[in-house]
Amino acid sequence: MKTIRCAIYTRKSTDDGLDKEFNTLEAQRESGENYVKSQAYQGWEIIPTHYDDGGFSGGSLKRPALQQLLQDVEAGLVDMIVVYKIDRLTRSLMDFSRLVEVLDRNQCSFVSVTQNFNTYDSMGRLTLNVLLSFAQFEREVITERIRDKVTASKKKGMWMGGILPLGYNSHNKKLVINEEEATVVRLAFEKYLVLRSEIAVAEWLNENGYTTMSKGNNGKFTHMRVSKMLKNVLYAGKIPHKKNIYEGQHEAIVSQELFDEVQKIKSKNRTGRLAPSRFIEHSLLKGFITCDCCQAAMVSTRSNKKNKVYEYYTSVRAVKEGFKNCQIGSIPAGEMDNFVLQQIELIIKSPKIIFGLIEEAKIVRPDIKDVQLLDKLNGSESFIHHLSSTTQRQLLMLLVKKIRVNVDRIKIIYTDLAITLMGNEMKEQLFPNNIDGEENEIMYRICLRRRRGSLKIFAPEKYKPDENNPLYLTLIKAFVWQDKMKKENIFLDELAKREGLSREYIGKVMRMTYLAPDIVTAIVDGAYPKTLSLKKILESEIPILWTQQRIKYGFNL
Repeated sequence: MKTIRCAIYTRKSTDDGLDKEFNTLEAQRESGENYVKSQAYQGWEIIPTHYDDGGFSGGSLKRPALQQLLQDVEAGLVDMIVVYKIDRLTRSLMDFSRLVEVLDRNQCSFVSVTQNFNTYDSMGRLTLNVLLSFAQFEREVITERIRDKVTASKKKGMWMGGILPLGYNSHNKKLVINEEEATVVRLAFEKYLVLRSEIAVAEWLNENGYTTMSKGNNGKFTHMRVSKMLKNVLYAGKIPHKKNIYEGQHEAIVSQELFDEVQKIKSKNRTGRLAPSRFIEHSLLKGFITCDCCQAAMVSTRSNKKNKVYEYYTSVRAVKEGFKNCQIGSIPAGEMDNFVLQQIELIIKSPKIIFGLIEEAKIVRPDIKDVQLLDKLNGSESFIHHLSSTTQRQLLMLLVKKIRVNVDRIKIIYTDLAITLMGNEMKEQLFPNNIDGEENEIMYRICLRRRRGSLKIFAPEKYKPDENNPLYLTLIKAFVWQDKMKKENIFLDELAKREGLSREYIGKVMRMTYLAPDIVTAIVDGAYPKTLSLKKILESEIPILWTQQRIKYGFNL
């Protein structure tokens, strides 16, 4: 006789009563065991593994014991699933169809102890569908009943649980003021009347040692936390529910007058505030541009002033922590877009593409001379600005990987295709500006200045390194010595003898060639942190990992 391995599955929707000596899960299992024993003459045997889901709804299949059971079914370890009632397995018709598919695929069936059917019989499946329809109906009725209960409770001003707001404790499912935390909340509301900025309030609270009393973000306040706090009507003794606000049964932390005054200021501040722009046509460089000074992404933002819309690229760090924490802050989108489009246009006007266009044009108009076509192409300046925003975006995706902005430079990392399309003359002009940067990276020196109240990108004055800077001089010396050792095939002792310096000093200087490329570039540009000095580099070991170097020498601050 073939052995049929039976797995008993039990479930209860809530945790209530599971701590009893004999709970409902054990009762379901006992019924299942008795049923299997009654079928022993057919070769039924109980699998010792327990599949119990206590405190899980039947409206979803995301239950640990059920998932383990399905894995065992897929592994061929189970031939029959035994449940007390079909709704213990699922209350959803859609989920039931998925379960049947898994069971049929693995030649597994299931049976209900209190409902006589099997899944191999078409009549049994019809019975199952009817039973499950009622089970799903019951679940939906329960959901509606709970929803109505929550609405009725909130109308009475009762707090229905959730994350405890700062300033309150929970006692017998009611909000009770925590005076220590409530002091922080009142200070936040009062300071906002004076400072009129969530970022300023967050900075003031952090500087004065106040915390959010939570582990997240080391307990520090952010402008988002302050903003949510100032909008929370719970602090005014109210209970929110969807779009309605009801009088709460808990005690208010701030007066209604103070709360209303804060909301008035917030609504006024909303006018002219930078807000995310979700349209690509208004944010050509979205997803490409980052701030080089704080290594943060720059998001597209918009500001409305006197019925005019202004577009910016703003550092995420500046948005979250305030503009004083980022040297760039924000830069006009139009200025950045124009700058990048100009560089792309130079690539498109490269000889390889121009001669390709000439060949294509001559197929259509063989009577046109090359000189006429060249004059036409070179004569139409800034033709890229006449293309649609979608076409400009497509060109950007083809030619550019990433754009990094700093106060005195813009770095564009091009794709391999863009580098291939560049003419030799263009490469000779551009690549000398790239000092050990990322692959395909070209650095453009710029100068950000305000003109008529708006930030503009200008060509910089001719840059000259500070030749009296010992850090710069020693770095250059390190690379010169490295080059000499390679070309002349000499060792450190010989180099020290020729230079008339100690071997130890030569070794320390030569270690500077291990510095990360961006640190080398920063030293040459004179754009490194003030805390970095030649003494700091020479008198201690240089970390092997570039990330550790950036942290040690202050580049990740």
